[in-house]
Amino acid sequence: MGYGKPKDVAAVKSQPLIVVLKDEEPSQLKKLAKKPDELADYKAYIADYNVKMQELAPKLWHFSPSVEFRHATDLPALRKVKGPQRSVLQHLDFVLSQRHSMSGPSVAGAMNNYYYTSEQISAVVVEVLGNGDQHQVWRVQIAPGPIYTSDLIFTIKTLQQYLQGRADGRSGSDMRAELVKNGPKLRTKTLLFDEEDIKGQLTAADIKQAYPFPYQVVPRATIEAAVADADTRYACVRLLPVAAGITAQVVIDAADGALLGMSLPNRVRVMGIGGGSAIGKGNLKDFAQAASVR
Repeated sequence: MGYGKPKDVAAVKSQPLIVVLKDEEPSQLKKLAKKPDELADYKAYIADYNVKMQELAPKLWHFSPSVEFRHATDLPALRKVKGPQRSVLQHLDFVLSQRHSMSGPSVAGAMNNYYYTSEQISAVVVEVLGNGDQHQVWRVQIAPGPIYTSDLIFTIKTLQQYLQGRADGRSGSDMRAELVKNGPKLRTKTLLFDEEDIKGQLTAADIKQAYPFPYQVVPRATIEAAVADADTRYACVRLLPVAAGITAQVVIDAADGALLGMSLPNRVRVMGIGGGSAIGKGNLKDFAQAASVR
């Protein structure tokens, strides 16, 4: 679970959070200059990410008194400022591969009707900087493959859950115990499976046998709508890197982003389909076990 230092957590809590907007990198523009389609995708990604964060962060971030926006090019100057350190949230190590349209009805506007694929794990990171220093407080990693608006929503909520836990003095073991206690909530939710994650893998009979609780197999747009609306009726599956080369499938509460269950195979090869890669009987049994804990 990591240990955000109390003074750093206090710095994040005491003053406005700076959300870092992305800038087009000259090296990338030069690299893609003779590849018009890829260049257009790159420019669209930068613009779309900034629009998403300007919409999501003020609505979802409550740990700090307010939210401000600065560009990545502003960080070197902010790092040098003397006095109380400032907190920043930014998305790092994202390598753009391709932009994809998402089938299904529009979800809270066109901005939710697409997703991107990345070639490596990225992370949304909270850091503190100033007085010539910059260091990490906490981060949530995002698996390679599709990065949906729901992933950003989940990440923003999860970061705050961790920070609040540290502010309240809870340890890593305390937080892990709380995750176990969350499992039974899954019985009260309808678990939404992305139809692309089930296709060719499981029949309705397979699912019922391994997972005896309510579920629906739906298009990705339905899952995105449930998360965007913080719908208390639903839970969904996403990928979460937990160590080098090891990626878990986790069940999250659509309402608040809380983890309700986890399936941790030795290795999960990211297939670049759906939101949680292919789901098998073993994963379903793990989810059912989490829901059955008393």
